Amino acid sequence: MNADPRAIMAAKNNADLYAAVFSAHGLEFTRKPYGFIGQDRPPPYYSNLSVSLPGHADEVTAELRALSEKFVAGIGVKDSFCELALESNGFEVLFGASWIWREPRPEAAPDWTRIDTTTGHKSWEAAWKRSGSPTPHTMFPAALLDRADTVFLGHVVDGAILAGCIASLSDDCVGISNVFSVSNSSEVFAEATAAVSGLAPDSPIVGYESGDDLNHARDAGFSPVGDLRILVARKARF
Repeated sequence: MNADPRAIMAAKNNADLYAAVFSAHGLEFTRKPYGFIGQDRPPPYYSNLSVSLPGHADEVTAELRALSEKFVAGIGVKDSFCELALESNGFEVLFGASWIWREPRPEAAPDWTRIDTTTGHKSWEAAWKRSGSPTPHTMFPAALLDRADTVFLGHVVDGAILAGCIASLSDDCVGISNVFSVSNSSEVFAEATAAVSGLAPDSPIVGYESGDDLNHARDAGFSPVGDLRILVARKARF
């Protein structure tokens, strides 16, 4: 399968974020050239397997077969290049999205700051949850603050976090994810992009988005470079 190299870059960066989050939760995982495989049950909003390289459908399917035997309550997979034929195995599309990519470019620094204290981190996650990602679980353990490759950024006014995002630094790019705004501002994606760019001004910025957020990403200078989809199965059949 011919996939855009920029989409492959984004998928690998996303797998790096998976590794950081799983590690912070103390969860086991395996990294293979074609994907990230969680050996423990993933946190909310994360898949059991995330594909990071196209052209390995047979290997990915074999991994999913093993996961389905381990997690009988159901599994999910990020089909990063829309190449898996799993409908007959009981999988359904949860949602689709697009990988996005923006070339490095000079950017005016926004009034955002790095969130690097335990108290600030708790406030960041609380604001993230209020802005559309509700879950009773701790999604981003404080252990992530000790990682150089995972940075929490926020727009703080009078001690309150009004917007934020996560930057994931890989060797060849920096990822932007979990962009949120307490007020649902349409400008937040551009502001978050500028904040992320300030961390690695010579690196392209990658991520994935859908719907209105994809339109906001376009407005911030991103280009869609490939499609992905999240597939889930309550009872996978192999």
